[in-house]
Amino acid sequence: MALPPFAAFASANIFERTTAAAGRSNGSIGIVEIPHKTVKRITCMGSGFVGGPTSAVIAYKSDVEVTVVDINADRIAAWKSKALPIYEPGLDEIVQAVSARVHPSQHHDSHEPNAASDNVARVRHAKLFFSTDVDQAIADADLIFVCVNTPTKTHGIGKGSAADLDFVEAATRSIARVATQDKIVVEKSTVPCRTAQSIREILAANAHPGVRFDVLSNPEFLAEGTAIRDLLNPDRIIIGSMPTPAGYRAAATLAGIYEQWVPRERIITMNLWSSELSKLAANAMLAQRISSVNALSAICEATGADVDEVSYACGLDSRIGPQMLKAGPGFGGSCFQKDIFNIVYLSESLHLYEIADYWRAVINMNEHQKQRFTKRIIACLYNNLAGKKLAVLGFAFKKNTSDTRESPAITLVSNFVAERARVAIYDPRVQEDQVWRELVNSGSDAEMLKRNVSVCRTAYEACVAADAVVVMTEWDEFSNKSTSGATVRKEERKPLATLDVNNYPSASTSSQDTDHDASRSLSSPQLDGAAGFWVPSRRGTGVVIKDPSNGQIKTFTSQRPTSGSSLSHSPGGGSVSVQSPPRQIPSLQSRYVDVPPDGPLVSPYQFPGEYLTSEGFPTGCEVARATSTHSTVASSIERRRQAAEVTQKGATATRLDWARIASGMRKPRFVFDGRNILDHSKLEALGFRVEAIGKRGTVVSE
Repeated sequence: MALPPFAAFASANIFERTTAAAGRSNGSIGIVEIPHKTVKRITCMGSGFVGGPTSAVIAYKSDVEVTVVDINADRIAAWKSKALPIYEPGLDEIVQAVSARVHPSQHHDSHEPNAASDNVARVRHAKLFFSTDVDQAIADADLIFVCVNTPTKTHGIGKGSAADLDFVEAATRSIARVATQDKIVVEKSTVPCRTAQSIREILAANAHPGVRFDVLSNPEFLAEGTAIRDLLNPDRIIIGSMPTPAGYRAAATLAGIYEQWVPRERIITMNLWSSELSKLAANAMLAQRISSVNALSAICEATGADVDEVSYACGLDSRIGPQMLKAGPGFGGSCFQKDIFNIVYLSESLHLYEIADYWRAVINMNEHQKQRFTKRIIACLYNNLAGKKLAVLGFAFKKNTSDTRESPAITLVSNFVAERARVAIYDPRVQEDQVWRELVNSGSDAEMLKRNVSVCRTAYEACVAADAVVVMTEWDEFSNKSTSGATVRKEERKPLATLDVNNYPSASTSSQDTDHDASRSLSSPQLDGAAGFWVPSRRGTGVVIKDPSNGQIKTFTSQRPTSGSSLSHSPGGGSVSVQSPPRQIPSLQSRYVDVPPDGPLVSPYQFPGEYLTSEGFPTGCEVARATSTHSTVASSIERRRQAAEVTQKGATATRLDWARIASGMRKPRFVFDGRNILDHSKLEALGFRVEAIGKRGTVVSE
């Protein structure tokens, strides 16, 4: 029986592919529906940047109970606290919505008789748990995600390029040792091609008598900073399985979980090895684009071209597209470099040395970009950094994440210290101990770091008496570019990912309300301005707006309306102000609004008219108040707008005052824009000399 290279799901069930196809339709290979078991409990081994967010969203969007386990007790304690161990826009809200502070086996004992009723209901219906009891979580699970770290080896054969699979093997052996019932084991960590075969062999060799394990590959395709959006509205879900009936049934089971919120056509099946390699290939190609545009940035600096303009022109070609064409100091993060090294090592192992050289060149260009930016900074500062103070703004490898792994800032700060510069670092999301850990692990002299590096609480503190400011992370608060009056092309508008609060049962849900459309207790959504999507809040309000993409009214409601609920045209007593004649909205279930990625902060208290009116909103149309027997509006439209103005002002106030920074710096004042997020003309008007990657610097008049 041969497994086709890929296939999309076409019905509520996954299908077994057979070579004896009765016929083909729309390019699909003959399919036979097969049964599969339903998962009630998932265990995720690993609580890092993949395991934590993935588990939270699965618990939020599905009817499955998820337990995240880790041997690191401090990390699990952080997940249970109000200060999560990682920062990801929207993550905190989802974790709060569906998590408990105890393991499911304990939570019946956690309630005091006089506990507040809302807290009791919250824990009783929680679906996300965090624990250090690995064995118990394995025993309880129907399906196990392996989301452990797979760093690059630092020893032995393959040092510096091969993946270190110690944690994967340890997790696999734990599963085999503990499990006394059949389990589906899902390889979610990024691993070299054919790692699943090793997992299968270890499980088979160590399994208890009569216990069967099915191994799947389900790689993650998350971008840090937008991981929640990527999980809620993924481009694709890849599931790799063995080409056997048992393998197909296991894939069907996993697909059944994702089908609860992911369109079926986005769930793709393939064989195990293709699935494993697809993750490495995707990251390698994305990194290749970054290295390509960074290579062009050097040509731009030498010729007077502007790399942003060149990238924009290239991105308009539909064969290329605009994504990942932003020049910078080099790519970072845990994936790109590690995954390319995996491909290099795999190629060399297969004696494909030219292929290995090709991909190694992508990494070499990335390292060259960091060194080239360092040399430009040194040259502009008169070839001498000794005793000079450099303020480094941003230490995370990209905005909207606290991840510093392989951040270009690590290399540049180390270079500055080696040149005897004094370095002051500020990042709004990275903890001080994390900065020190990265710098020490980079190989820099610890005593020299202690003498010459400081981690500051504010950007202003970092910039006082500085000779230069180096922008290393594209945090919005660092930018001085104007956001007012910006227009977004219609083709750039995309519906936001939906946080479907219907999937979270309320304490009042009756036992018979178990079908997909059963009445649920909902929370009104609020928009996370950094992430650009709706997140739940505890308020019980309803909001109606018009969707510019299709002209339909979209409703955010706190309860499912009873039969016969409707919205009237009357602005008082409240319903909705729309074009005449008034429209009946049969189901208050739509929960998204089209908001440009770069648009201003929007919440249920703010009418996004400045960029939506021209797309079809009638004059005077407002965010509406919706009412039904289960939903009331807490405040008037005017009060919502006033609240929105306060929110907007607060968000704007967090941006840096570059005039204030200029007043405290030594002259000549240099700004090195490593991310091209600054308006250079505005800075030059303040007396700065500006240098940016891929652009000519400030021309100094004689």
